[in-house]
Amino acid sequence: MTSTDGAGQLHAWLEVLSFGGGYNTNVVLAGTILLGVSAGAVGSFAMLKGRALVADAISHASLVGVALAFLLHAAIGLEERSMPLLMLGASTSAAGAVLSIEWIAKHTRLSAETAVATVSSASFGAGIVALSAARRAGGADRAGLDDLIFGSTASMTSADALLMAALATTALGATLVLYRVLTAVAFNERFARSRGLPVRLLDATLAALVGAVAMAGLQAVGMLLVAALLVAPAATARLWTIRVGPMLLVAVAVGAGAAWTGASLSAVTPNAPAGPLIILSTAVAFAVSLLLAPERGVLSGWLRHRRVSAAARRLAANRATTSSLQRGEEGA
Repeated sequence: MTSTDGAGQLHAWLEVLSFGGGYNTNVVLAGTILLGVSAGAVGSFAMLKGRALVADAISHASLVGVALAFLLHAAIGLEERSMPLLMLGASTSAAGAVLSIEWIAKHTRLSAETAVATVSSASFGAGIVALSAARRAGGADRAGLDDLIFGSTASMTSADALLMAALATTALGATLVLYRVLTAVAFNERFARSRGLPVRLLDATLAALVGAVAMAGLQAVGMLLVAALLVAPAATARLWTIRVGPMLLVAVAVGAGAAWTGASLSAVTPNAPAGPLIILSTAVAFAVSLLLAPERGVLSGWLRHRRVSAAARRLAANRATTSSLQRGEEGA
């Protein structure tokens, strides 16, 4: 690539970043940013509640639903892709995965983590089989199934972006409305029960919110990567603060920034799926935070260790000096 080409691509990227890329591009970019905002908020509570891995199971299970919905799509002879139908299939299979996890955790001696891992693995295997059947049925490329696996904002229409934005906004609004009760349940479930809060219903609601964000991110981020969008911003925010309010704000900022950066880069870079670029952006934010966060960062930890070591050496030197003076006075 020549310097002229590089400068031209940088100019095109800055133009998209500043919402100068045209109506459809702007709608897609705004919808993707809303997705990042909702993922940061919902993912924070999922991580605090220890349900971050549920997002992975939901994303894998949605592959089954999308493939089966496509087979139905082909069977009834629809020519154009129907995102509502594909999302309905994905949400149905995702709900089945969540119910399976809850049933296994409640009725067996297996831990919740084992239940999640089992359902996630089984769902992914079933999804690959269903996807193979969809490809044999023909028309999978026309329906854009690969875009739903890895994410592609380039193939999104304004209607797709508006549907994504609506789901993301609904999930974000519900999270803000339930902020206090979700916080209570996340930090002290026993206290929440004593106050009469419907803990099981709130757990189910949180799972539904995770599912809504996962469904919203199907095309922008992809089924295989949307779980990372729910986890990475929250994990990044956790490095900077232990308070829920600031954590949500940081997670929302990281999610929105990563979505903005990744989607805009995808818009100006040929053959670059949006999903990996968005997740790479969150990974960069996490790596920088891991290094520089003031309380939990590697650099701050190293500096604290040096300060403690230096203080210990000074204390040892002072004790040695005091002991030497005391022995000298006793000798005199």
